[in-house]
Amino acid sequence: MDKVAETLTPTVSTINKEDDGPADKQVLIRTTEPERDRWRKAAEKEGISLSQFIRDLLNARARELLECSHPIDQRRWYPWSEFCLKCNTRLRG
Repeated sequence: MDKVAETLTPTVSTINKEDDGPADKQVLIRTTEPERDRWRKAAEKEGISLSQFIRDLLNARARELLECSHPIDQRRWYPWSEFCLKCNTRLRG
């Protein structure tokens, strides 16, 4: 087994995501062992990896903060643009 392992080149495979290509960047998160175990158990319960669990949570929170989710009746349309009257976000144009 050691002889075989010596001939292998260790690599980390990238995750191919349909929306924007391979996930090839890393983020270091420092946490306590109990928190990590709790997150891992939650990810197992969802049937996904811990990395995917964390990515999903962070992407959902970023979407909340960066993209307007107010109802359509809170928007104003112009031929050149669209605005949300609730959060003052320019949605198009």
